[in-house]
Amino acid sequence: MEADLNTETGKGRDLVAATVVGVTLLVLLAAALALPPVALTLLVGALVVAAHLELGPLLARLGRPVHTDVLVGSAVVLLGGVHLGGTAGLGAGLVVLVVAALLRSLVHVDRSDVLGTVARTVLLGAWVGGLAAFAPLVRALDGGVVPLVAVIGAAAAGDVAAYAVGARLGRRPIAPAVSPNKTWEGFVGGVAGAALVGALVLPLDGLRTPLLGAAVGAVVGLAAFVGDLVASMIKRDLAVKDLGRLLPGHGGVLDRVDGLLFALPAGHLLLVLT
Repeated sequence: MEADLNTETGKGRDLVAATVVGVTLLVLLAAALALPPVALTLLVGALVVAAHLELGPLLARLGRPVHTDVLVGSAVVLLGGVHLGGTAGLGAGLVVLVVAALLRSLVHVDRSDVLGTVARTVLLGAWVGGLAAFAPLVRALDGGVVPLVAVIGAAAAGDVAAYAVGARLGRRPIAPAVSPNKTWEGFVGGVAGAALVGALVLPLDGLRTPLLGAAVGAVVGLAAFVGDLVASMIKRDLAVKDLGRLLPGHGGVLDRVDGLLFALPAGHLLLVLT
């Protein structure tokens, strides 16, 4: 969520722009949740496509090309499949991603790095589009929009709490080689904040208890934190600060939703099992 090389103290961030973008995204999400489910699928699809259109040129400049057209096309197929067929659509979309990436290389004039190009394409398609597709899957669970609000709210609260606690109390770094200013204190604060939101929001669906809500929130907070670290690892490997520039104050789309991409499937799994 935080851009790579930014710290838990928020240094280097344009807080005004970040706030405006954050509020705008929140309004769009609220509108999508108030409308029929297709609105959420369209919003998620637009964000996924935007992320791919940012990543494709960036990786090409860095000498690590991907098939951007495959990423965009498979994202549309994947999100459409999930909207129409649920988890079966997710599986079908991932198959399309793999096959399309291989066939695209087959007809491409440059086959100097087929395995690398296909591998990067499939990885990004599964990471961004595949994990984002769990948003409409959570939306389709019993409880209306409440489970999705709880998962997104817990992930966001965990990010804010980790930032606040880490800035004040952070002393012990978790992974110095990946994100040196993320600390165990911030991590604990983030998970606690996520658990609190889960306990308060999830029971509003009338189906789940505050204790279960706290457990879901804690796992979501943990998953979001790990997702953030994974994105930081990839950015350090690429030697870039951000994975795009579309969202002022945040970097790219993927910089904003990296933690949420891990949080959504974690939340979905727990909610299905319980």
